[in-house]
Amino acid sequence: MENEIYAVKEQALKDYSKKRYQQAIDGFKHCLQFFQENGDELSIAEMQNNLCVTYVQMKNGTEALAFVQGTEKVFAAHGDKKKQAMALSNTAAALEVLHRNDEALDLYQQALDIFKEVGEKEMRTSVLRRVADLQLRSKRELQAVASMEAVYDQGNDHSLKDTFFRTFLKNIRKMITKQN
Repeated sequence: MENEIYAVKEQALKDYSKKRYQQAIDGFKHCLQFFQENGDELSIAEMQNNLCVTYVQMKNGTEALAFVQGTEKVFAAHGDKKKQAMALSNTAAALEVLHRNDEALDLYQQALDIFKEVGEKEMRTSVLRRVADLQLRSKRELQAVASMEAVYDQGNDHSLKDTFFRTFLKNIRKMITKQN
């Protein structure tokens, strides 16, 4: 039965990647039920996060939030800081869909701090981009520019394009601060 459930999980992940979200949800829920019946706390939290991400893609923040809330505590209790940060980011994404932007920004910041602590640059960069986008939509231009500068400062790519964008962002920040 355990091999079968992992096959269902893999199929659900494939369905998600092919944007067949309802099939992915059905698969993740099937796995969730199995893990709940077997008391596998970490796998339960993982499935709840998978469901959250899928519901976020469907713009259903209520369902996303219902599944993901509290999962960061499960990962923290098991010492998995990376998944803890991912769960915080997923919770923030659900809050973002619900237009609870201040709460989302707070959780994204917590996730950024943990990603920095564990040296997870790629995920940190991804979250920084989300933060900058949310800050722009929330009319926090200066903060958004600072977040984007952090994205470029984080990267190892020193291409001409990145150098241009870094310089461009610094000039925008200077213009904004002069206006205020």
